[in-house]
Amino acid sequence: MTQADENAIAGYQERFAQIMVESGMPRMAARVYAALLVTDSGKLSAAELAERLGVGASAISGAVKYLVQVRLVERGREPGGRHDFCRVHEHTWSHYVSQSDPVLARLQEGAGEGIAVLGPDSPAGRRLDETRRFFAFVREEIKQSMVKWQRLQEAEREPGQRRAL
Repeated sequence: MTQADENAIAGYQERFAQIMVESGMPRMAARVYAALLVTDSGKLSAAELAERLGVGASAISGAVKYLVQVRLVERGREPGGRHDFCRVHEHTWSHYVSQSDPVLARLQEGAGEGIAVLGPDSPAGRRLDETRRFFAFVREEIKQSMVKWQRLQEAEREPGQRRAL
């Protein structure tokens, strides 16, 4: 790989990280995640991440902790190895989205509790009812979308199938 290729990849990596930051992800976590995405293996050690990003080990540690917590990456160790690595989950985004249901269910249930307290005919009760109905809708849409996504993935694994989207 040429220096120009490496520079282009590094530039892309930072631009993608910025998209993630603008979407609400902490800056260092976004940079670590983007660095993992652009590697062929999808995994790097903490030392490799620190070197690539020009930051210290503590910054990497905090970012990896966040990414593990939100289930975008996992930590591991090669059998017999001495160093941990950080790896992007296989099918990371479908995994991430499908894991959001418990949080959405809690929001839906919490809104329902508020309706019971405030009354369904009060302005606050109506807002909470809209919130409850919205999260019920989103949960069902995610469930249906994940089924469609799995079917698409399975179809793409079959010989002779073209990618659709």
